[in-house]
Amino acid sequence: MHRSFAGWLSDKFWRAGLFSAIFGAMSPQGLSPFAVAAGALPVLITLRHDVRAGLQVTLAGSVGIVGVMAAVGQSLDFALLCAASVLWAPWLLAVILKRTASLNLGFQIAVLVSGLLLCGLYLALEDPVRYWQDLLREAAHAMTEAGLVLDEAAVYQSLSITNWGTYVSLWLLTVLGSLFLGRWWESLLKAPGEFGAEFRQLRLGKLLGGLALVTMAAMLLPVTWRADWPLLSALAWPAVMALAFQGLAAVHNLKAAGRISRGWLVAVYVLLFVPISMFVTVIALAGWGLADNWQRTRANAN
Repeated sequence: MHRSFAGWLSDKFWRAGLFSAIFGAMSPQGLSPFAVAAGALPVLITLRHDVRAGLQVTLAGSVGIVGVMAAVGQSLDFALLCAASVLWAPWLLAVILKRTASLNLGFQIAVLVSGLLLCGLYLALEDPVRYWQDLLREAAHAMTEAGLVLDEAAVYQSLSITNWGTYVSLWLLTVLGSLFLGRWWESLLKAPGEFGAEFRQLRLGKLLGGLALVTMAAMLLPVTWRADWPLLSALAWPAVMALAFQGLAAVHNLKAAGRISRGWLVAVYVLLFVPISMFVTVIALAGWGLADNWQRTRANAN
């Protein structure tokens, strides 16, 4: 089904542009499965045809996003930011992939950009933590009035430190999801199984892996300590997301080597999509990814 759909879309650019606009319009906040599908279409067309064709699809999808957001009263700046996040970022990664034939390079660049984006936010905003405190204080107070027993101060203090990191990590998930989905669709048409081999080679490398380890260690610090280093605490979330992707690649490597059965692989994906187990599974995959990155770094050094 996916192969037929990808072939039908890539035969006519206007089809991909139309569906990109529809999916983009259905994800105005930029963080949803529809956003992943919208961003995957410029990736598919860029890899299947050329950069200009992918750009046309990106522009068509951007018109859909901006049009819907303008209709509901959102500012033009915010609408353009959503279009850039959902469509332009995956398209740029597709351009890099087409010119370098390296999915891992696109993965590493996306991770690096997410970290730089967070650093930029913390430099641009006068008080990035304070930005969230009033909103979270009101939400915690409303939950307390509803009968939930909460330590309001602890809730908004902890979340305000990490909320920017959470949002950027979700953006990273969306952008990489678009890149991987678009590359998978293209591989179904060109060489089935090629994407799987590329995905299994995902690796942060020595520099990004070391930075990820440092930022993840910040998650273990007490909240009062993390408040003194809010950027470090925020960077931990995209680091966890990146390492979780590498951990998932390591699981696929075990499956390809015949060391685990297909059932174990399916179980991992099920746990990732069940809300009650999602967080624990992501953390476990991040730990696995960290170990895999260290092991492969040592192997390459030897």
